Amino acid sequence: MGFLTEGTPLGWEAAAQFRAKVRRDGVEQFLAAYKSGLGRVDQVLRWGDEVEYMVLRRVPAPLAQQDVVAANGPARDEPGAVNGLPPMQRAGDGAQAPREFVLSLRAPELIEILQRDEHSHPEGGTVDVLWRPEYANWMIEGTPGVPYRTTAEDLCVVERNMALRRLEVQNILQPDEIVISLPAFPRLGCGQFTSPPTYPLGPVAQSLFVSDDVINPHPRFATLTRNIRLRRGSKVDIRVPLFQDERTPAAIPVITEPIPQWPGPERSSTASNDEREQLQNLRERAQHAETDDLYLDCMAFGMGACCLQVTLQTRDVKESRMLYDQLAVLAPIFMALSAATPIQRGMLLDTDVRWNVIAASVDDRTPEERDGLIAKSRYDSISCFIGNYEESDGIDTRAYNDLELEINDEAYKKLRSEGVDELLARHVAHLFIRDPLVIFDNRIDVNNAADMDHFENIQSTNWNTVRFKPPAVGSDIGWRVEFRSMDIQLTDFENAALAVFTVLTSRVILAYRLNLYVPMSKVDANMAIAHERDALRNQRFFFRRNIFHHASVQPPQSFLCSCGSEHGPVFDWGREFSCPDCDPSDPEFCGLLSMDEIVNGKLVENGFSFPGLIPLIKGYLEALEVKPETRAKIYEYLDFISARASGRLLTLASYIREVVTNHPAYKQDSVVSQEICTDLLEHLIAIERGACAAPRFLGSFGRVERDQSARPNDELKAEAREERSTDDDGVVLPGQSLSRSTLERSFQLFAKNVPHL
Repeated sequence: MGFLTEGTPLGWEAAAQFRAKVRRDGVEQFLAAYKSGLGRVDQVLRWGDEVEYMVLRRVPAPLAQQDVVAANGPARDEPGAVNGLPPMQRAGDGAQAPREFVLSLRAPELIEILQRDEHSHPEGGTVDVLWRPEYANWMIEGTPGVPYRTTAEDLCVVERNMALRRLEVQNILQPDEIVISLPAFPRLGCGQFTSPPTYPLGPVAQSLFVSDDVINPHPRFATLTRNIRLRRGSKVDIRVPLFQDERTPAAIPVITEPIPQWPGPERSSTASNDEREQLQNLRERAQHAETDDLYLDCMAFGMGACCLQVTLQTRDVKESRMLYDQLAVLAPIFMALSAATPIQRGMLLDTDVRWNVIAASVDDRTPEERDGLIAKSRYDSISCFIGNYEESDGIDTRAYNDLELEINDEAYKKLRSEGVDELLARHVAHLFIRDPLVIFDNRIDVNNAADMDHFENIQSTNWNTVRFKPPAVGSDIGWRVEFRSMDIQLTDFENAALAVFTVLTSRVILAYRLNLYVPMSKVDANMAIAHERDALRNQRFFFRRNIFHHASVQPPQSFLCSCGSEHGPVFDWGREFSCPDCDPSDPEFCGLLSMDEIVNGKLVENGFSFPGLIPLIKGYLEALEVKPETRAKIYEYLDFISARASGRLLTLASYIREVVTNHPAYKQDSVVSQEICTDLLEHLIAIERGACAAPRFLGSFGRVERDQSARPNDELKAEAREERSTDDDGVVLPGQSLSRSTLERSFQLFAKNVPHL
C-alpha cells in the first residue's frame, strides 16, 4: 500500500511544523524527476499487475449458531436450485460440527515467510513473485517478480503467475486457513469476526465495530488511521445505501449485533482519559441510534478491501500523459465490469463496488473543506486531464476540464517557473492541496535531487482511479500509468482476463490514437453510475460517439458514425481527419452507451455506430499475425469479457446477490447472517478451486486453468519460466510504432470482427 519506509512517524501535532517543508520539497523532488526523465524514451515496454488476497480461517460455530443450522434442516437438493444457481453445501451439512469463517490476522508473519526467497537472492537477482504488506492483517499483496513484456506471448503467462501466487500462500497456511480473492469480507464488523479474537473501540480508529488490532503493524498504517481522524476533526463517516428488499426496515440500528467486550481490563487503557471518555460516549450513543443506510466508521472497511491494479510503462512522458487521460475515461467502465462488492457488515447493499466506501474511509477533509472548499476525498476519481497534444493532433485537452480544480498556488507558481506546462502543473499542484499524513522523523531532510520521499508521501496518499508516475532519478523504470479502479475477482482466470483486457485496450488506444475524451464532469457521472446495483446490465454510461475523431486513422468503409455520416477507408497520416458532424463543442458529441455497446460495439442496419473495444482489439491482434495457440488463449479472455459485458454472464456482485437472496435462510430483509455467509464462502471457494461449476457466473470459461490446488509450486514455476524464456521472438504489441500496412490490415480485419445485423 503505497510508500513504506523505516523510522518513527511523528504525531499529528509534532508533524505540523514540517508539513509545509514536505510539500515544498515534494514539488522540488517532482521537478528533479520530471526534468531527468523528460528526454527518456523506452523502446522495450513493460507492465505488471497487483493482486490483493485475504486470508480466512474456518472456526467452530458458536453453539447458538449450531442450533440455528440444525433447526433449518437439510439443504435443498439440485431440483430446488433457483434461477439456475447450483446447490450449496450448508454450514451444518456432513458429519463435522458446524463451522464458520473469520478473518485470519496472520498476514504479517505469512509475508515474512513469503519474502524469504526474495531476501535470499543476491542484489540484482529475480524471483517469481514479490510479496508486500497491505493495510489490514488479513491482506497480502502479490505481484510478478519480473515485469511482463508487452508481447502477445506474455499475456498468456499472467494467469499461470497468478495461480502460482495463490498456491504459494496456500502452501504455508495452516489446515483450517484459506486464501481467497474477494474485495470485502461479507461480515467484517459483525460481532467476533477475526482469529485471534479482537475487540473494537480502540484509541486509533475509535471504531464501534473493528479493532485497532487488525491494522498492519508497520507504523505507517496506524498513523494514517489516527491522523485522518485528527485532521478531519472526527471519525470517518461512511454511509452506504441498503438494498431494499420486501422486509428491509425503513431504519436499522447503528449496532446490528452485540459489540464484543474485552474480557479483561479496559482494552483502551493506552488511551488518554479524554479518549476513554469519548469512547464510552460513542458506545452509549450508538446503542439506541438508527439510520436509514448502512453506517461504517473506520478505515478498515475501505482500505481492508482488496483490488486488482495494472501498471503500464509507456514510451515517453507524452504517451504516459495521453494514456493517463484515456484510461481515466475508462476507469468507471472497468469498475462496473469488475463489480464484486454487494455486501458490507452483514448487509446487502444497493451498490456493487467498493470505491465509495474506500473514498469515505480515508476522507480527511475538515467540515469546512467538505462544505465546498475541496470537492473530493483523497481517494476518488481524477479531477483533470493532463494530455499535452500538438496543434496537429486537433485535441485541446482543456476543453474537457470542466471541473473547478483546487490547486496549491505556491506549488503551481513554482512548477510553471521551472518550465512545466499549464496542464501538468495544475495536476501536480492539485495533488499538493493535501497535507502529508505521515512524516517519519528520520526522513525529513533528504536530497531533493535524488530522493522521492516527500513527493511519494503526497502522491501515494492521493488514491485516484489512475496515477501518473514519473521515473525516479537514476531509475531503470520509465514513465508509467497505474490503473486502479477494478474490484478484485474471485478466480485467477477472471483477474488475468481483466488485466489482459486492460493491456490490450491500452495498446489499441495508442495504435489507433483513439480519442475517448468526454468532459470530466461526465467521467464523475460515470463513477456514480458504475456504483449502481447491476450497473453493467441496467445502466448506460456517457461515452464519446466517435472515438476516431481526430484519430491517426479513419475507420473502414463499413463504419457508420452515430452522427449519420459514413466514413471512407482513406487513411490520413497527417492526423487531420475528423467528422464535421461530430463537433466537440456540441453537447451531443458524447451520448449514453450500454456496457455491451462500449465493449462489443453498437450495431445499426448498415454497419457500426460504435466499434466496440473488443472488435478493435481482435482486428489489431489478427493484423499482427499472432500464433494460433497464443491467439486462442487471448481470445478466451476477450470472449469472457465480451460475455460479461453483454450481460450473458453475471458480475461477481450480481452472482453473490443471487446466491444470498436464494438461500433458504434469507428472510428478504437484506441481512446476510452468519449461516448465509458461511455457505456463500464455501460455495465461492469451491468455484475458485474448480470443484463447482457456476454457469451463470463463469460459463464454461477457464475451467482447465482454475484447478491448480493440487499442483506443486516448482511445477508451476518451471512452466511459467519456460513459457517466458522460449518466446524471445514473441510478437510485440506495438503502440505508436504500428506500421501503416499493419494499421490498414487491422482495420480490414476489424470490419470482420463484429457481426452485421
